[in-house]
Amino acid sequence: MKVIKSYAKGIKGAAAEGKMLLLLWLFNVLFASVIYVQFSGYLRDVFGASGAAANFLKSLDFNIIIEMLTFEGAGLSAIASLAMFLALVYGIFSLFISGGILHTLFKRRGGGRGNTENTRIRLAPVFFQGGGKFFGRFIRLFLWSLALWAGAAIVMMVPVMALGAVSRNGTNESLMFNLGLATAAFGLFLIFLIMMIVDYARIRLVVEDSRGALKSLLRSVGFIFRRFGKTLALYYLFLLTGAAVIALYCVISSGIKTYSIVPILIAFLFGQIFIFARGWLKVGLQAGQLDFFLSAAPPAPASEPAPVSEPVTGETAVPPSGPVGGSSPAEPGAPSKSSPKA
Repeated sequence: MKVIKSYAKGIKGAAAEGKMLLLLWLFNVLFASVIYVQFSGYLRDVFGASGAAANFLKSLDFNIIIEMLTFEGAGLSAIASLAMFLALVYGIFSLFISGGILHTLFKRRGGGRGNTENTRIRLAPVFFQGGGKFFGRFIRLFLWSLALWAGAAIVMMVPVMALGAVSRNGTNESLMFNLGLATAAFGLFLIFLIMMIVDYARIRLVVEDSRGALKSLLRSVGFIFRRFGKTLALYYLFLLTGAAVIALYCVISSGIKTYSIVPILIAFLFGQIFIFARGWLKVGLQAGQLDFFLSAAPPAPASEPAPVSEPVTGETAVPPSGPVGGSSPAEPGAPSKSSPKA
């Protein structure tokens, strides 16, 4: 039930972040435009003014690729290097974006001062402040996470070696096919698991305002394995949602024939909606995971300082333990000093 609640809050919270989604859409369009301009210019130089470039983009022809590698290898190598550089820049810049998203979502919930939701904030200052504040910490977290990726690669060697042994020594195609599917599924499981661990480590860095990237990573491993079923269920719910969005986009785009200006505009519009939906899922996943983390391991409330007592300006009269005047109380049966003598 808690998983469904966090999933619903993530979807709802992402839908309410219209300005943030627009900002993410602008970032994606910027990077995609740079790659498109460079690659389309290269294709125009190769194919000239013919429609071969458009046909090549619609359906990859490996014969054309071989010909391009043979006669236009230098230009293609330069374009590939530029694409790899831009992909690296985009990956680094996405760490800045993740810091801004998480910081904004956390501040929207009151920033740890209780479980307040829908707190009014100004998006731009909070978003860019979070991106800059946590950028270095997320870089260190990424470097530490390479150890997890290396460990996953070592673990994956076992099923891969088993698959290789079966393919060399056996002719059972059904067994090879099933073992190949199992190996691929296990590999995807490890990939998603490490990505989920890194996600919760980022959340912990933001919620606790911690600088210990390694400590947050290790504590996130413990957090996930103590709630293994719930964390996996929440993550896979968003994966299924993303798969549904991609399938819907493929069905719609395949039915649009781009032979005139109107269908081209419609296809472009659906492409932008798809990019917008990707940002919505990214924000929704982080909002859902943040809600689950705060409900399972809420941050400790800030301890209030002890009240400072006011300085004593004068001596306080302490009541005497005995009667006033220093006389001790009379014992029962003893004659009183003030009584007259007989």
